[in-house]
Amino acid sequence: MEARAADIRRCLLHGVPWATGAADALEFFHPEGIGEGMSAFDDALELVKHAEGDLAKIRKAYEASLHAKEVSGSLQVQIKNFVENLRSALDFAANGLFERYGSSLQAKPKVYFPYATAAPSRAMFESSGRIDVCIPGIGSSRPDIVQSLVEMQHFEVNGHEWLPDFMDLTNENKHERLTPQVRKETKELRISRGGASIGMGEGASITVGSGASISIGGAVIRGGQTFDVDNPPRVEGGKVEKTTWVSFDFESTGRPVIPLLEAALKGTSQIVRELSTK
Repeated sequence: MEARAADIRRCLLHGVPWATGAADALEFFHPEGIGEGMSAFDDALELVKHAEGDLAKIRKAYEASLHAKEVSGSLQVQIKNFVENLRSALDFAANGLFERYGSSLQAKPKVYFPYATAAPSRAMFESSGRIDVCIPGIGSSRPDIVQSLVEMQHFEVNGHEWLPDFMDLTNENKHERLTPQVRKETKELRISRGGASIGMGEGASITVGSGASISIGGAVIRGGQTFDVDNPPRVEGGKVEKTTWVSFDFESTGRPVIPLLEAALKGTSQIVRELSTK
């Protein structure tokens, strides 16, 4: 384990993502095979641990990019390495299962973490045989683990809904270098007093007719005015707040960057740790 952990650290310290694919990585650094005491799960956990530290650096670079109103090249590279390393952690976990319970006629089969894309239902995913393709032999030796892998998918109530978008993102990063992030602004108007409040987003408007009024916890909006996010109302005795929420979203998925990275880190850690106990 020490030698393989050192291999991973050497790549990570030089800014090289451990993402050539778990099987390729193992073959490159250890053509003689996995020695006693070495575990693909240990490698997966090493990658997760490194990603935890990287996320703090990404948050800092993210805030700097928001302030500059553009995504820096450095931030894109950090995100690329982060997602690729987590993808490799999942693939290492799959290799860990294959080492224990898999079988194949091929000497060195390619083993990957099985995941469902956004479209398939549970029935479609199970009938596809995808899990046994990704981890040869696991279906016959440990059908209970196959069920655990199914239950981890996005279509399950307690599954990992972030998986399809995350996997699509890593696929795009591998083939298209960097997936662009776009800056998005969302405006919100909130009127409040005490514990009562109302809020409205972009595209909404309210018209208060003459002689009418709106009361919000004692705050009063008199009639004869139309208001929206860009034209706040005149309010008696209350507070009017106009907030502009700013974030970067992945252009390919439309998902905000930081929440997706946080979900992927937490979820990958859970998946690796759960599978390592099988």
